[in-house]
Amino acid sequence: MILVVLGRAAQFILLLVANRLVTEFLPPAEMGRLSLVTAATGLFALFLVSPVGQFINRRLHAWDDLGRARHYLTLHWLHLIIVCGLAALGLVLLQQLGVLSFGFSIGWLLLLICGSLFFNTINQTAIPSLNLLGFSGMFMTLTLGTIALGLLASYVNVQLFGPSAEYWLAGQLLGQLVFAAIGVWLFFGHLRPATTPQPFSRDKLMAMFNFAWPVALASGFSWLQSQGYRLVSVDALGLAPLGLFVAGYGIAAGLMAAFESILTTYFQPRFYRSINRGAGDRSAAWTFYASAFVPSVVLVTCFLAALAPELTRFLVGPDYRSASQFVIWGVLAESARVLVGVYSMSAHAEMKTSLLLWPNALGAILCIGLVWLLVPGYSAAGVGIARVASGLALLVAVHHVTVGTLRMGFPYGLASKGLLLGGLLYGVVALMRDPLGSDGGSYVSAGALIMVAGLILLGMLIWLLLPFVRTRAAR
Repeated sequence: MILVVLGRAAQFILLLVANRLVTEFLPPAEMGRLSLVTAATGLFALFLVSPVGQFINRRLHAWDDLGRARHYLTLHWLHLIIVCGLAALGLVLLQQLGVLSFGFSIGWLLLLICGSLFFNTINQTAIPSLNLLGFSGMFMTLTLGTIALGLLASYVNVQLFGPSAEYWLAGQLLGQLVFAAIGVWLFFGHLRPATTPQPFSRDKLMAMFNFAWPVALASGFSWLQSQGYRLVSVDALGLAPLGLFVAGYGIAAGLMAAFESILTTYFQPRFYRSINRGAGDRSAAWTFYASAFVPSVVLVTCFLAALAPELTRFLVGPDYRSASQFVIWGVLAESARVLVGVYSMSAHAEMKTSLLLWPNALGAILCIGLVWLLVPGYSAAGVGIARVASGLALLVAVHHVTVGTLRMGFPYGLASKGLLLGGLLYGVVALMRDPLGSDGGSYVSAGALIMVAGLILLGMLIWLLLPFVRTRAAR
């Protein structure tokens, strides 16, 4: 646990530095262009790559036990080449027909999107798989190396060639490429000796298809809700306001993702090992997983919402200070996203991923509809309202599916405890803000408030999570 926390803390620091540097060197309009590329990459990744990746996570231990992991993963690399070809064809058609305008030349667009699809997917398959197999040290080292090299390369690029989205993203791509190669080499070296590969039979193909197609549709709906709004709203908003919204939202998204990654790194390997034993064990495994996650997410949500002005002052450049008004929307929407991910694990455990379709469809339709309706009158705030409203609707729907249909036990008592602690922490921050003068004050006073509140948060999280850490150690 200590190794995981230290590694994730270092990752967290690097991501904060990256967020500060990208907003320091790229003006809001360039941030808007960057967000369009990441949105387009996310479409292909979530719809065509992520479902297969989740199936790999679900089956990796079984494949490794049988000596077939190397064979199936090699097939996955071939699948990525096909996905990149389809993405390139789609991008050329969209650009030529004028359906979408990304503001990039077609060469840059294909390099950045197809390159990220291929190398980042390999990176994010091989390196996290090391953690699933129990090699947490290698996992953390390679993860940190990817971020650090990408950050260094992006910084050098914008210094040498100019502050544009192309050069920043090209640096990120270099980090993904180098550590994808290292990750595959180490991961394949720790797999069990390969057995004679069996043909990928029709039954196996159908098992993967039945698992993956609902995830693909659900992921596509999720993309519409989480990133597709950028392409829908850019004409009405403009690149600079979109860049400001993405920067403010990104503060919450980055911090919540960093916290989420600590918990998933520690608890997810156990979850995947446990769900192969039987129906009772699958239900117990999810309840344990949710009991650790849900109250902690609620507590961190209150912490981030309370400190939005101070966090904005530290984490973005001077041109983005007005983005603090969008942080709260990101906090609420991202907490809903993380909780939806927790619920979704139960559907993955039961191999009933089709149950996730209608909740994700509801969230996507509501988000895009509200963006069209609200952006003309409320500008970027309308996007925030749409993201939060659709996220909460999705959360309620997934809760109904998980607890009602799959009969999973939800930790209501622990969730209430997390909410109580979060409310207490929010109140403490509000009371301390005036004496410290952090709201509109100096970096020192803002930093003091963040540090004090962070120490209180750490103590509360330890109290919430310690029983689950002890239970894991005992087993």
